[in-house]
Amino acid sequence: MKYLILITALILVTSCSVNPVTGKQDFVLISETQEIQMGREYNSQVLKQFPVYQDEELQNYVQEIGESLAEKSHRPNLIYRFTVLDSPDINAFALPGGYIYINRGLMSYLSNEEELAAVLGHEIGHVTARHSVRQYSQSQLMGVLSAAVEINAGRTAGNLANIASGAILSGYGREMELEADDLGAQYIHQDGYSPQGMYEVLSVLKDQEIYSKKIAEQRGQEPRSYHGVFASHPSNDLRLQEVLNNVSVSFKQGIRKQQDTYLEKIEGMVFGDSEQSGVRRGSKFYHGPLNLYLAAPDSWEIINTPSTLIFSSSYGEAFLQMTLEDLNFKETPEEYIKRFATNIYSERTLNINGFEGFSATTKRSGRTARMAVIFKGNQVYQFIGYMKDESLNFQKFDSDFLKIINSFRALEDEEIALSKPLRIRAYKVRKGDTYSKLALMSGININAEDQLRLINGDYPDKPLSEGRIIKVVE
Repeated sequence: MKYLILITALILVTSCSVNPVTGKQDFVLISETQEIQMGREYNSQVLKQFPVYQDEELQNYVQEIGESLAEKSHRPNLIYRFTVLDSPDINAFALPGGYIYINRGLMSYLSNEEELAAVLGHEIGHVTARHSVRQYSQSQLMGVLSAAVEINAGRTAGNLANIASGAILSGYGREMELEADDLGAQYIHQDGYSPQGMYEVLSVLKDQEIYSKKIAEQRGQEPRSYHGVFASHPSNDLRLQEVLNNVSVSFKQGIRKQQDTYLEKIEGMVFGDSEQSGVRRGSKFYHGPLNLYLAAPDSWEIINTPSTLIFSSSYGEAFLQMTLEDLNFKETPEEYIKRFATNIYSERTLNINGFEGFSATTKRSGRTARMAVIFKGNQVYQFIGYMKDESLNFQKFDSDFLKIINSFRALEDEEIALSKPLRIRAYKVRKGDTYSKLALMSGININAEDQLRLINGDYPDKPLSEGRIIKVVE
């Protein structure tokens, strides 16, 4: 124990580095070379998990803006890589060493180049201030201290690698986020944009967070938000306003950008579900590459995640999850399900629109659940339906579970077009246009009016003006 305390003290004394932004000493455990190597390794993991959005012109556009901002940063010696990911999630993030990502889902909520620059500048700020490295170092120190306590208590130390990866990929505290806002505002101001661009983008993202909380309550889930958004609205955050005002006074603005081609660059960009993930249209789901159709009861919502398709009843009282796996053995659906499930009853053989399957009910973690598998080619579609609370009436929801499962079939010829994704289009507002009217013409799956308002910065109730160019979804 004494040795561990001495080692920890030595680490604190020797593991300091000059922060490129503040010029002060920071506690860090890795060198800049190690930081870059860490970013390189995590970058390969990110690209395995999230596909790159296939639009070379858009990728080059984002890279060009990012590089211009990075040249004004506190670490212009780094080679920065900016990548648009093919994800509908509202997010952007940075890895150590200059790897920066923005989801197309976030880009659909931005209305001009200045807002895009503000997002990229914010993420560059995380890199230049070495936020991920500082969090990693602090988590490692906590791991050493934790190990000292565990060893002293006669237990083995935990897995420090897991602690480290969690520190790198998790969000930052408000102090680091505000510093990234400050740095991003400096960089965009020196590159010819207004520091108020940071305020505008944070306002848009705060509105989206408010909306997402409302949806999460309906689903009975925890809300998720872009990590850069803070608790209060930007208009009420005096520290943010002070930071942005100080940037305008303390730094010289670059040559003002004259032409904004952002809406032209995102014209035709996929909105929401991609073709590869399957497309939701109302209560129906169309997957072109898998040649698959499913339908939910009218009151249910379909939630599309990278690994699971989820059917959720009102207020998240019941869920049916579908996953897809390769078949590896020549066996029947009944044999397949009985290899994995025990304590099953109410068994039944299925033949759904020409596809063989098997279904049963079971007890899982004390809950009654509906299980089913359907074979299609050399793949198996697995369904598991359960209630949020065991006190709810299983039979009531089980009929809906079976209704969804029995909707399983191949696409019909006229449905192939419905498996294509929705796309963003520029639209000039006409006399008499309202968001409610435009929503009726939109293919957006849920809350179309709210989502149109959000992507145009008009949430919750700002009116449209004739002649304005806005984004619509077709």
